[in-house]
Amino acid sequence: MVFRTLLHGFRLCLQSMKKCDAPVPDGTLISRLFKSCLQCMSFFDPDPKVPDQNEPIESFGLVLAEVNLHVFQEVWNHNMEFFFECAQKRMMLLNVCQSLLSREATSATLLAIVLKFLVDRLPVLGECDDMAATATIRLYRMAFGAVGPHVATNEAILASHVGKLLMDCFPLAAKATKPTNYYYLLRSLFTAIGVGGGRYQLLYDAVVSLLPDMLESLNRQLLASDGEARDVIVELCLTVPLRLTDLLPHLSYLMQPLALALRGNPKLVSQGLRTLELCIDNLTPDFLDPTLSTVLRDLMEALFSHLRPLPTPPHPAHTTIRILGKLGGRNRRLLTKEPALDYRHHSEPAKLAITFNGIVQRIEMSPTALLASRNISKVSPVRVHAYTYLECCLSLLFHEVHPKSYFLLESSPV
Repeated sequence: MVFRTLLHGFRLCLQSMKKCDAPVPDGTLISRLFKSCLQCMSFFDPDPKVPDQNEPIESFGLVLAEVNLHVFQEVWNHNMEFFFECAQKRMMLLNVCQSLLSREATSATLLAIVLKFLVDRLPVLGECDDMAATATIRLYRMAFGAVGPHVATNEAILASHVGKLLMDCFPLAAKATKPTNYYYLLRSLFTAIGVGGGRYQLLYDAVVSLLPDMLESLNRQLLASDGEARDVIVELCLTVPLRLTDLLPHLSYLMQPLALALRGNPKLVSQGLRTLELCIDNLTPDFLDPTLSTVLRDLMEALFSHLRPLPTPPHPAHTTIRILGKLGGRNRRLLTKEPALDYRHHSEPAKLAITFNGIVQRIEMSPTALLASRNISKVSPVRVHAYTYLECCLSLLFHEVHPKSYFLLESSPV
């Protein structure tokens, strides 16, 4: 209560100084106020039982909104790092940015500062702890969401950073400890652009110019990922915020993600079915069928897996039936292809008996034997070792063959 009263007093004081044309408070004074208020609010523990606990944050935002814009810019430029450190400890402090980004007078200035700070920290996003990553992603979402209310001023600011975000996230994710942080960032960006419904022409043009490289990077990382990371990459491929006409030259990049989406979680299945139906509705068979043929087997098997009765969810089955009807029997072309059989050799794999501390274990020889056979034909320093290894393996196998096997081999006709 006392803190809120003080903030109200600061706001009235700043308003009175504007009315009487008093000297503008300099950046040093406002910086002290800024840091002191953040330190005070850092002690507030969020309690769902206490109503209006965001009121001090809203009051603090109102105080900063009364500050001269040049001083406002100076304060945030010099204290953005301090603000982010405080926000990691008390996530609700990020609402200060939310409040100021929603105001037309301060939105563009603060958005430019926040995006520059976040983009400079982009290389460490894949290595930071969970709290820092959560605060970073939330701050990105607030920055992306600030474009909608103030398109005229904020779209150009975000568009100037889109290229770096799109092209730097992929190489950074490839070597990061937590690559999903970069994928969550891109998902937030795609969602923000897609929500615009075609209003954000500058953002749209920035994505179109980078589309081939972006889709190639997504597919390359899709092959090297699994689990949650693969699901997010598949979602990114299917939610690229562009019109179908711009995606047509690169439609082949979406086929493998589409097949994987139909075998994913319910959200991915729904997105994959929508994407497939959109392609069938808007593209001619002469154009679509050669593209689908590359993943036709996986695609049809995934579709058939959703044709199940209750109690499974009925929506995927109904959508699948509708899609198969729109294909008009073209899915039956799969019947002319050779069956996909899982071939297994009739004999057991060759194993090598090894003893460790009296415990006998049998290890398959084929992986290392194949590696040795590939290296024995090369001129390399390991060529002699590869030959020695294969010779020892054959010797051990001959010693382990049962005597009856020798008899059968000798008596068999040539």
